Amino acid sequence: MEGGVRRDGPIETGVLYCADNLRQLTALPTETVDLVYLDPSFFSNRRYEVIWGDEAEVRSFEDCWEGGINVYVDWMQRRCRELHRVLKSTGSLYLHCDPHASHYLKVMLDGIFGMGNFRNEVIWRRMGSHAKS
Repeated sequence: MEGGVRRDGPIETGVLYCADNLRQLTALPTETVDLVYLDPSFFSNRRYEVIWGDEAEVRSFEDCWEGGINVYVDWMQRRCRELHRVLKSTGSLYLHCDPHASHYLKVMLDGIFGMGNFRNEVIWRRMGSHAKS
């Protein structure tokens, strides 16, 4: 155990952890993960209210970061360092972000994973009756 957290043995799969991922990441063994998909808050500085299922179930969250972009990038960097540790050398990481902080996150990831590990950027093309391409 390191820091009171287990880092050996097989990874339990099919489990959903509802908490900050940093603690759980520290419990995972090194180089055991094949794929990481990140969909963090976007540094949009907005408050969201979302209705799930029916109007009786409203969930809200704030995507506001006191201290600005540096606090947000530092928060992401701590998690990405652990993700780098648990990711296999043949593994892949996908980060879903938007223009609010994408360039800051790209530079931060280059510092952790190395500039040569960047493969491509996926851009959404929204289409619909009222949306411009």
